[in-house]
Amino acid sequence: MEVELLYDMPRLEEKLLIESFRQRGVEVKLTNVNTMPLLIGEVAAEIALVRVVSMQKALYSAAIREAAGATAINSSTTLMLCGDKILTLSRLKAQGLKIPRSMVVLGAESAEVAYRRFPKPFVDKPPIGSWGRLVTLVKDKSTWRSVLEHRQMMQSQQLRTHIVQEYIESGGRDIRTIVIGGEVIGAVIRRSVGDEWRTNVALGGKTEPIKVNGEIAELSVKAAKTVGGEFISIDILEDKNSGQLYLNEVNGVPEFKGFMEATGISVADELAKYIVSVMRR
Repeated sequence: MEVELLYDMPRLEEKLLIESFRQRGVEVKLTNVNTMPLLIGEVAAEIALVRVVSMQKALYSAAIREAAGATAINSSTTLMLCGDKILTLSRLKAQGLKIPRSMVVLGAESAEVAYRRFPKPFVDKPPIGSWGRLVTLVKDKSTWRSVLEHRQMMQSQQLRTHIVQEYIESGGRDIRTIVIGGEVIGAVIRRSVGDEWRTNVALGGKTEPIKVNGEIAELSVKAAKTVGGEFISIDILEDKNSGQLYLNEVNGVPEFKGFMEATGISVADELAKYIVSVMRR
């Protein structure tokens, strides 16, 4: 059995995946998409495991391998939906799943309307990006104007687009779950540290394991199914006053180092086991 591992930045996660596959007798073909051109219609293995950090490169990598008949995990459709937060939120909402109230700003006039309509503070973010980059808590008009001016200077239309989102009073924490093959393998709480309100581990957020209850599991599985994801991480916000859960983001190329350290769950082993089961079908 063979698996192609496509990547651009080799990390601990990729090393653990290689080891887990080899322990199961699976040969791993490594493809660094930054150094190796990808021929459309050429297949390297039955399964193409996409671990490319760049959303656009990940999407293209999956599509190219699918053109030759390989099964990409995750698929190009899943990566497209997860890689653009507007597409993610729209698809989740269409399926009747709970998301924070969100409004899309495409121009200066609509920015003024959004500011008037949303209670302060509210969250502003672009539809693309990870690790909390360019996510701002807007508390007043001067902050909003600065955000608009800064983002308007960027060349990408996606980065000039704003998602204005209701601020959920979550007590400086969120819940991250990982779903593999339609099953939740575990969950952690991510807590912000110091005066940083964002919970991203890349920004110093701390993780601790929690027990997955029925509501969290159901919401996570539905979110993964909505985007067609086989290996997905899901970020959930819990209103500290009402206890209401909101789907915030769905990630198509999950990082799992912090999750693994907090829970003791070998995500690499779980994923390798699942992919081997897919190949044996």
